[in-house]
Amino acid sequence: MISRLREIMGRENIDWFVVFSEDAHLSEYTGDCDKYREAISHFTGSAGVLVVGSAEAYLWTDSRYYIQAEAELSGVGIELVKYGTPGVKNWDEYLAEHVWEGQIIAFDHMTLSYKKYMDLKDKLPQSVEITDGSKVLKECADTMPKRSFGEILGAPAEFAGKTVSDKLSELRSRIERIYVREESYTYILSNLTSVMWLFNIRGCDISHVPVAYSYAMITKYTATLFVSRKNMPEEVVEELSQSGVSVKEYSLFYKQLQEVATDTVIADPYTNNCRILLAFDERGMFTECKDVDLIRKHIKNSSEIKGMREAHLKDAVTMIRFIKKLKEMAAANDLPDEFEIGKMLDDMRSKNNSLQPSFETICAYGNNSAIVHYTASKDKAASVEPAGFLLVDSGGQYEFEGTTDITRTIPLGEPTAEEKKVYTIVLKGNLRLMNMIFPEGYRGALLDSAAETPLWDNGYFCGHGIGHGVGAYLSVHESEARISRSSSDREAPFVPGIIVSDEPGVYLEGKFGVRLENLLLTVAAGDAGGYRMCRFEPLTLVPFDKEAIDFDALSDDEKSILSQYNKLIEEKVFPLLDNEERIWTEKYMNF
Repeated sequence: MISRLREIMGRENIDWFVVFSEDAHLSEYTGDCDKYREAISHFTGSAGVLVVGSAEAYLWTDSRYYIQAEAELSGVGIELVKYGTPGVKNWDEYLAEHVWEGQIIAFDHMTLSYKKYMDLKDKLPQSVEITDGSKVLKECADTMPKRSFGEILGAPAEFAGKTVSDKLSELRSRIERIYVREESYTYILSNLTSVMWLFNIRGCDISHVPVAYSYAMITKYTATLFVSRKNMPEEVVEELSQSGVSVKEYSLFYKQLQEVATDTVIADPYTNNCRILLAFDERGMFTECKDVDLIRKHIKNSSEIKGMREAHLKDAVTMIRFIKKLKEMAAANDLPDEFEIGKMLDDMRSKNNSLQPSFETICAYGNNSAIVHYTASKDKAASVEPAGFLLVDSGGQYEFEGTTDITRTIPLGEPTAEEKKVYTIVLKGNLRLMNMIFPEGYRGALLDSAAETPLWDNGYFCGHGIGHGVGAYLSVHESEARISRSSSDREAPFVPGIIVSDEPGVYLEGKFGVRLENLLLTVAAGDAGGYRMCRFEPLTLVPFDKEAIDFDALSDDEKSILSQYNKLIEEKVFPLLDNEERIWTEKYMNF
C-alpha cells in the first residue's frame, strides 16, 4: 500500500505524507474504520506515526512496541524509528530537518491535535505548505470499513452519582471562573470519554471502550450533543432535554461549527483536532483551555467509586479462578497456547458479568513476555510449557459498574534464580508505590520514583510509564492523571478520587519480562504539618505468586505491606470464593 500512496502523492504533488494513529476525536483506541496507519504500514500497535516521502518511509513508535514493530515492518519497506532512545528525534523534528523550501506536507487534519499542528508549523520553513490529505487517505485505503454506530444508553443515576444538570452547571461555573468573564462563549468538547461522562451516557462504537462517536458544544445557556440520533432511545433524549441538552446528528457537527455566533470559542488544543480550531484561531475567536480543569471525570464521586470496587471484586474472583486453573493445567502438562489461554480468561470474565475486555488481552509466554504490548493471534501464538513465566495483562468492562486492568506474571514451573530476582524487584516497586503517603496536589512525576527506585538500584529501567488513569466504566487509559517521569502540569494533581495503575516492569529481550499491575484509588490520609495528605487504597485484590518471590530480598516493611495486602484479599474476596478456592488461594499467597 506504500507504493499506492506514493502514486497518489505524485499525482497530487505531495512531497511528504504523514499518517497518524488517531481518529477525529484523537482517541487512543479507534474503530476499524479509522485504522489507516495500520492498513498502510502493517504495524498493529496502538501508538505510532508513519512518515512517507518519495523514496523513504519511517515509522516512529515508543519502547512498548520496538520488538513488535521490528517484526511487523520486516519486508514492508518502512524503517523503524525507536522514539525515546537517546539522540533519536521525533517525526516533526525529522521533517523540519529534511523538508525543502516550497515542498508540500499532507495529512488528515482531523487526526492531529491543534497544538501539534501549530508546533509543526513553527518548526517548518514558512514556504512549506501544509495541506489536508484526508481524501488521499481514503483513496489509498479504499477498502476500509464504513463507520458504524451502535446503541447509546443512559447511565443509571445510582452509577453516575451526579445529574447532567449538575455537571453542566459546574462546568459553566469553572469556565467563567477560570477562562472567560463575558457570557458570549462556546466550549467545544470532542474527547469521546469526556462527552460520555458529561452527559451520563455510554455507547458501543469502539471495541473495548463504551463510547459513542460524539461531539458537544456548550454555551452559557445551551448545550448541544452531536451523536447518532437514531441510536439513542427516546427516553434518553427526553431526559437530556429536561437538562437543557439538545441532541443533534453527529454528521452535523462541522456544519454547526461554521454557524458559531459567540464572541469566544473555548477549547483544549491538545484534545481537539486542527480542523476544528484552525478557523476560529485565524478569526481571533479562540481561547485556549485545559479540559482537565473543566471536565472532572478523573475525580470519581462516591457512586463511581462504589461501582469500581464492585467491579474489582468480580474481577478478583475471575482472576483467582483463572490462575488456579492455569496452575492445574501446568501441573498436568496440559497447557494450551497463548491465544487459547487469553481466550479462556476472556470467557471466564464474560461469565462473571464482564461485558467485554477493557483492552485486547495480552497473554505472553517466555521471551514474548519481554514485548511490552505483545499480541498473540489464533494463527500466531507460542506454545506454552510448564516452565518459565506467563505474563497476562487484561481487564474487563463491567456495565455501569467499572473498568478493571490487572497484570500478573505467573510462573508455570519452578522459577529460576534470575526469574525470582527480577520478579521480586518489580514487586518491591509495586508495593512501595501502593504504600506511599504523599501531600495532596502532587503530580505523577513526584510519585514515579517510589516504584522505579528498586529497579534503578538493580540496574534495570522501565521504559513505559508506571501508572495511567482509569475511567469509571470508560477508557482503561484515562490521560488526565499519570505516574511517569514525563508527567506534566497539564495533568491533574493527585487528590482523593483519582484512580491510577501501579505497573512497574522489567523486560529482558530474548529471555522474559515481568510486569505486576494493580489499580489504586487515591484516598485522604489525614494531615501532616498543616498539609492534607493522600495515600493509595488497592482496588485490585488478586494475590502475587509467592513461588516467584525471594523473601530474603524483601525488607521487613515490604513483607508487612504484602501481608496487609493478603489480609485485604482474605477480608474482601474470600467470602466470594467457594471453600476449595479459599484453601487454594490461602496456600498460593500466604508466607
